[in-house]
Amino acid sequence: MRFTKTLAVLPVLAALAAPLGIGAASAAGTAQVPAITVTGAQTDAARRVCRDTLGLAPANVDFAACVDSLKTQAAAAQQPVPEARACAEMGHTPGGVDHRHCVAQLASAVSHAQTPIN
Repeated sequence: MRFTKTLAVLPVLAALAAPLGIGAASAAGTAQVPAITVTGAQTDAARRVCRDTLGLAPANVDFAACVDSLKTQAAAAQQPVPEARACAEMGHTPGGVDHRHCVAQLASAVSHAQTPIN
């Protein structure tokens, strides 16, 4: 019985593993996942950290790499969990009751599928 449940979840896991591009159209063709952007305030904060905390000069190549790295991390921190992205891709409106229900069910299915079979 447990083996059958695990096999039933494999397509869900495959869908989560597939790249879910931000801003890509959903399967329904109408809903879109909003693009994640780094604000000017976040960019300024990254510059301050690189300059003041790490002591890098703005004319230094390492300064630009530092700022880019921090901006990338800021954008990554704003990304929704894979389950939320998958549900948005399926056409559920983020923040809606159906979206929250979808995320809860998908997270539960993934957790159940990752539990070792004994």
